Amino acid sequence: MLTKLSQWFFPNICCLCGHYSTTGRDLCGTCDSVLPWISDRCYRCGLPLDAVYPGTESIRCLQCEQSPPPFDRLCTVFSYDPPVTKLTRGLKFGNQLVYGRILGELFADKVIDRWYKNTPFPEAIIPVPLHEKRLQRRGFNQSVELLVPLLKRYSIPLVLEACSRVRKTTPQSQLDKSSRKRNLKNAFQVSQSYTSFPYEHIAIMDDVVTTGSTVRALSEVLKAVGVQQIDIWCICRT
Repeated sequence: MLTKLSQWFFPNICCLCGHYSTTGRDLCGTCDSVLPWISDRCYRCGLPLDAVYPGTESIRCLQCEQSPPPFDRLCTVFSYDPPVTKLTRGLKFGNQLVYGRILGELFADKVIDRWYKNTPFPEAIIPVPLHEKRLQRRGFNQSVELLVPLLKRYSIPLVLEACSRVRKTTPQSQLDKSSRKRNLKNAFQVSQSYTSFPYEHIAIMDDVVTTGSTVRALSEVLKAVGVQQIDIWCICRT
């Protein structure tokens, strides 16, 4: 009864089209249906597969078979296309936290309903850290905001102090592919109190994975202190 009254007095408004939403969130069914949902991607890196292999989650692309990345799995929801680009950019650069809540709810649905039905859940989550100055300027870490809906459903540690971005880098979005890896060299550091890491299986949360340079660099420093399995969680994969 209280839920129905709340919906009556405070109806959900779609953040994309501005119409009333009956889905229980600020995204209507029509706009949900046109989102660029991911399918047929490599289990390891999240890039498109050349062929469709129905009924399995363990297909890897040829590149990952020959030269696997330092992480073990990439779980993503969308390709980086409109209208999701509006939501991710609006969250990161426009302080539109409602966009983070919507994206986080859609992400949490996939975590629960698809990705970990038959595989062990990570022991902890590490959001990709921002440099201290960028965090102060922005006021929040978008990767943390995207995790809020999931953390309301799952009791899983969110580890904020384990890693830091110790070198202020140029935003990856401003660089070409060849420059991104150099830009992140020695950018991340594991806290000295974590020389013996307490978790063997962790998830790294990022908003958008483009070339993968950021999550590769962070995965490398975590593998170096004993993390055995790293799953990359992200909203979008280009």
